[in-house]
Amino acid sequence: MVNINLKQIGLQLCTCTWVEIMTGVGITLYLLLVMHSHLLAVLTMGLFAPLIGFHFIITRISKKEEAREQQEQCSSSECRRKLKYDSHFVK
Repeated sequence: MVNINLKQIGLQLCTCTWVEIMTGVGITLYLLLVMHSHLLAVLTMGLFAPLIGFHFIITRISKKEEAREQQEQCSSSECRRKLKYDSHFVK
């Protein structure tokens, strides 16, 4: 059975990264479909891409740091097994 956590999904969709992605996609589609301006659409993608990439990199780094902190705090064998199990889901 798949465990869908709607609260977690809702929080992810409200993060800065997803807002930026939706804004970039919306502006790009508007420029392509309504304005028929391919040059401006490409420029928009070029402006949003580094910003979105930066947020994904920062998110990945913070998840790795959290996992490292958990590993340092964990000393019992039961905790280590749980950490090993959880580490498969945090990438």
